[in-house]
Amino acid sequence: MQRRHVLLGAAATLFGFSGCIAPFTSDGSLQEVNVELRNTDDGAQTFHLALETESGMLDWESYRVNAGADEPVTIAPDKDVTPVAVHGVVKDFAERVDISGVDELEENYCLQFHFWDSHPIDERPQLAQVADIEC
Repeated sequence: MQRRHVLLGAAATLFGFSGCIAPFTSDGSLQEVNVELRNTDDGAQTFHLALETESGMLDWESYRVNAGADEPVTIAPDKDVTPVAVHGVVKDFAERVDISGVDELEENYCLQFHFWDSHPIDERPQLAQVADIEC
């Protein structure tokens, strides 16, 4: 009986502390997200992008890309946001890419993504994180 009270007391103590423990975040700050939009189609296409942070989703932005063209896009979020994912839509393709590799960065950083309506290898749309870089 006494062992059960000790275990219940320990569990209650841990639950009490859990509200005080902050999630681990990077010492660096996200400066910008760079996305290369690539339209390999014969006609212009509209790409839609949104950055998701721990605070929620930023506004969706739309970009019209001419036929056979690449267009670089920069998303500059407010300071001190923690990025979670990038969302993208083109034609009937929708994708979410979780952001990885930034938890231990101590410097300010930027993220790079490719968003292609047709990837050269499999000819399907693709949204992918390319790299995390120091700005």
